[in-house]
Amino acid sequence: MVHVSDGDSLVVSLDGEDERVRLIGVNTPESDECFGSEATAILAGLVSDRQVAVVTDIEPLDQYGRILAYVYLDDVLINAEIVRRGAALARAYAPNVTLQDTLDAAEQQAQSSQSGLWSPTACGSGAVYAGAIVIVDVNADAPGRDDENLNGETLTIENQSADPIDLEGWTIKDESSVHRYAFGSITIGPGQSIVLFTGCGTDTTSTLYWCAATPVWDNAGDTAFLLEPSGAIVDLFEY
Repeated sequence: MVHVSDGDSLVVSLDGEDERVRLIGVNTPESDECFGSEATAILAGLVSDRQVAVVTDIEPLDQYGRILAYVYLDDVLINAEIVRRGAALARAYAPNVTLQDTLDAAEQQAQSSQSGLWSPTACGSGAVYAGAIVIVDVNADAPGRDDENLNGETLTIENQSADPIDLEGWTIKDESSVHRYAFGSITIGPGQSIVLFTGCGTDTTSTLYWCAATPVWDNAGDTAFLLEPSGAIVDLFEY
């Protein structure tokens, strides 16, 4: 082992050469995000200065030339272990999905035990809003071609509390974390719903527009996350 780059990537010595490795089937927060530094520390604590086995799947390299791998420390699958500890999300990246069921099961364990980033107090005041604002629906499959009907994709949130909540600085993201929407200056009233359209349009108090260049929500399945400004997970919607 040479060193850990972040929560889901590392550099290993293979045949005397340093090789960059990206863990298959997981996604950890970036270093400046909620639980990002903790995720890096957890991975480093597991594998730094240890001898590990690197096992590829169908596609051995990503577009950056990194090895895509399942990493084992003795008989422990590190990919699953960091998910189980709440340091990473399970995320399927086809075609490398041979062990995805194992990773998905590890995520269920982390959620049930509120480990790591799933803890309501992991990153600030998320516990204050738990159950107050929820994602009630994601319409991922737009009529026709998704890329030609971006506003056919929608996400709906609802304030189920008795108080208005200022959403400025809150974000919506998908499983990959590539797609992120940041709320501007808007307040959601008690019992009010807000529909977020993927395409462009004119915002109102009840309809917002992401104005994304491409579809956001994966028709085959995805997870929408609602984060308050500290990065704490307030709610998620899996489909």
